[in-house]
Amino acid sequence: MSGKAVKSVKFRSNLMTVGIIAALLCFTVFITLVGNLSFSSSLPSQDGTTFDLAGIDFDSGESVLLAGNWNEYAGKFIITDEIENPNVSAVVDVPGSVSDALVTDGTASYEAASYECKIKNLTAEQLLTLYIPNISGAYRVFVNGMLVSYNGEPDKDADKAWSTSTHNDLPFVIDGNGEFTVVVELSSKSNMGMYMPVKLANYEAVRSADIFSTALRFLTCGIVFSCAVIFIILKYIVHKELYSLWLPVLSFVLLYRLFMSGSGYAVIQSLMFDISYEKIATLTFVLTFVIKLVSFIYIAKCVKLDVQDNVYVAFSAVFLVLALGVNLFPDSVFNSYYYLVLQFISVIIDIYIFNRLSIEICKKTEYALLYLLSYVFIVVGVLADVLYENGIIHANLSFFMPMCFLLFVLFTAIIHALRVRKLFGYALQAQKFQSELERANFSMMLSQIQPHFMYNALNTIKSLVKREPDKAEKAVIDFSMYLRGNMDALSQVDPIPFKEELAHVKHYCNIEQLRFGDKLDIFYEIGPDEFYVPVLSVQPIVENAIKHGVTKKAEGGSVTIITEEDNDNYYLIIEDDGVGFDVEKAMNIKDDTRSHVGIKSIKERFENIMSAKVTIDSTVNKGSKVTVTLPKNKNFKTLQESIEAQKKTSALEELKI
Repeated sequence: MSGKAVKSVKFRSNLMTVGIIAALLCFTVFITLVGNLSFSSSLPSQDGTTFDLAGIDFDSGESVLLAGNWNEYAGKFIITDEIENPNVSAVVDVPGSVSDALVTDGTASYEAASYECKIKNLTAEQLLTLYIPNISGAYRVFVNGMLVSYNGEPDKDADKAWSTSTHNDLPFVIDGNGEFTVVVELSSKSNMGMYMPVKLANYEAVRSADIFSTALRFLTCGIVFSCAVIFIILKYIVHKELYSLWLPVLSFVLLYRLFMSGSGYAVIQSLMFDISYEKIATLTFVLTFVIKLVSFIYIAKCVKLDVQDNVYVAFSAVFLVLALGVNLFPDSVFNSYYYLVLQFISVIIDIYIFNRLSIEICKKTEYALLYLLSYVFIVVGVLADVLYENGIIHANLSFFMPMCFLLFVLFTAIIHALRVRKLFGYALQAQKFQSELERANFSMMLSQIQPHFMYNALNTIKSLVKREPDKAEKAVIDFSMYLRGNMDALSQVDPIPFKEELAHVKHYCNIEQLRFGDKLDIFYEIGPDEFYVPVLSVQPIVENAIKHGVTKKAEGGSVTIITEEDNDNYYLIIEDDGVGFDVEKAMNIKDDTRSHVGIKSIKERFENIMSAKVTIDSTVNKGSKVTVTLPKNKNFKTLQESIEAQKKTSALEELKI
């Protein structure tokens, strides 16, 4: 690729990367605005710390978020401890002033607090529920002193508190004059107070939404798990070398991420030794980096990206530093937005992946665009979940990440299906190639039985019968063995040992030496001979050297046949000191009326059957040299082995992920 083309690709890829990042930023703003639209539209009016719920029809499915001013009682559980007339520590804005929610006398307290507000004009005939959507700390919600919702087991010593990832609702009915006191008792080690507002809604509507969210999450888990298992089966049952474990690893990481957040962890918490969800939140943060690192490796392997090891090391180092920082930073530094900030720092990996895939797209690398889209779904899913988990978006987006992961699996299936289809195409081409090769071999073998050569050979034998009967007898043997070799080759499609081909060459050369006498010398410098060549592939090269090289010179010349080897290849060399020829012109000749098999045909047979490289050097009036390089790892005994190897190579290129 020229320097100008490289610059063009770099410019277009950078522009595409900027476009992708801008689109994701727009998506973030859009989903935040839309996600909070219901939040802002459902905010009731408030007088002091009293919310007015007049006009809200909870029976039809409407809901409200009690966002606004709450009385805060730092370090106290005013309902559980039955504290009468407690002193208000502060009036705080929920969820806005999170960082100041538990600040008393200039000292940040993370242990526990109670929050209190009043509601009036509440009317409903159906069951209602009050709960905090998506908060990792433990809490209890009371209405007029009656427990209506809880999450785990709050404790004034936050180290002893225990939480789940979802709310447990105790539905209640409205009685009295519609005026109630709502109290939330909350304890958290990692989050400053309530960063999500309390939600008041119809109980059945909330229950239906939770069932749908849980069902969708576990449906996604099942599909992702199946994807991982299928690729493991393909690797260890179908072909170990054809498939790698990166896709199953990524699938299991995505599966773990689904289990470790939202309703997923609520189901498996007992299997995790009932670890508090607040502590599991750290693992959820770590998994974001793991997902991106594994995705990066997976995509790099699939698209054959040339990535240096120090890039992986650098990303891993950043990941470790930021992940450990969650637990190592002192409480005075830590705040509820720390997870969110570090999640956004991880976008450096996203930017790098987007840029590398953009380069491949500009270079028109196959499937690069599909891999980019599949990774975008992962990024969008994790991003939406992070915004929701951290209280930036108050609408229920627990379904969004599972949907994005489903789309990722769908795109992965599409890519794999396209590659399998292409692989079937390779198989059909290989089958067609085998048929054409067999026909070509048959035509080539018939063409070797040349009337002119037979006529000249018989005339030579005739002239020797009376003068030199011993030579005539030897010539008859050579001629008969030559004919037998050609006849046997009619049914031979597999490669043959070089020793057999060399014997056939010697029979031919013996006859030609009888014809041309002192004008033709044949030299054999045979080293290794334990390798295979296509049938009747060396003799035509030698024939060309004699017929079109040496015997065209008035004084004649010599032909030398040489074999050599190194660690990787066998080398077969046929050189002569004849008249030479124009290689380019000879390779472009297309004359179906010629009776001999041209060097071009021999070259193609070596390349197609043995994956060999044929190099032709010739200088007019000086001679010619044909060098055949045969890779040792592809020197197969049968044509079927050669075809299978080519199919396997194509498959590995298409499917190794």
